[in-house]
Amino acid sequence: MNEQQSAQKTEPKQPYVPPEHKAVAQAHSQRDYVVLAIGIVASMSLMALVFMTSIASFIYGAEMAEESVVVSDPVAELVGNVIGVGIIIAVVLALILTLIRMMRQQMLGNALQVEYSDYAWLREWSNQVAGDLHMPRVEIMVTQDPVINAYAFGFASPYTIVLHSGSIRWLTHNQLKVVVVHEMAHIKYHHTQIGAYLNLLRMVPALGTINGWMLDFWSRRAELTADRLALCYLQDAELVKESLIGVHVGPDVAKSFNGIARQWQVYMTNNYFNRFTQTFSSHPFLVRRLQHLDVKQAVFSSTWKSVKPSKSTVSHTKDEENI
Repeated sequence: MNEQQSAQKTEPKQPYVPPEHKAVAQAHSQRDYVVLAIGIVASMSLMALVFMTSIASFIYGAEMAEESVVVSDPVAELVGNVIGVGIIIAVVLALILTLIRMMRQQMLGNALQVEYSDYAWLREWSNQVAGDLHMPRVEIMVTQDPVINAYAFGFASPYTIVLHSGSIRWLTHNQLKVVVVHEMAHIKYHHTQIGAYLNLLRMVPALGTINGWMLDFWSRRAELTADRLALCYLQDAELVKESLIGVHVGPDVAKSFNGIARQWQVYMTNNYFNRFTQTFSSHPFLVRRLQHLDVKQAVFSSTWKSVKPSKSTVSHTKDEENI
């Protein structure tokens, strides 16, 4: 008995792990995966239809061939085709994943990794966010591009977020936080992993464009999910909307995109043709992203007070605000 008690005393205590931030559950939507499944099934059905049509044409041609011509066994031919397609898929997938890893190496060689730079605060802050969201830590790179934009990629750790130099120049520290949380959402909800594998369907010859069009219904929902996580985590709807406006229209006219201008463009885009046009984009139109944030702010704002603020959401001082 004494030995058991002494053994229990010597066991190290497990470090306290805080619960996952409520924003993760608030921003999550099961419907995203329903839309994704529909897109994949539709793409696979289209390819199966083309494949079966090709097989039917082959069989019909074999039956119509002259008796003197030796025709190979259709079943063996089908099995051979399936094996060949499987090998091609494996090779292409390996190539896609290799290119993603090469993209990271290219960024390490040509871009600024913020870890030990003047922007190391981004690393420290993103690490705190990663802990709150219970997700892997991310690398943040800055590459030369005057366009205000950012993107995330990776199918396994380490995941990478790339900020354009235009974002660093024109966005405030707090607006950069919105951008980073948005991109971290793509990693948290496995959007970057799913997107890597969906490239297989997008690269199918002749059908890739149609597949991409169907899969972008999920891509647009993924963007809205990332917007929701930024909204629910930072709990500042105006900041999130300001960041989106700055990214879309640029810093020079961002302040002119006021409430009246927004209402006018919502009115002008409230038609079926505009919604149809949006289906050819991987991202929702800005006016709809802002509308979505307004709706979700009304839904979630009453619960924000019950979420304990994280140290990572604390704003910088006024002197630090402008970059």
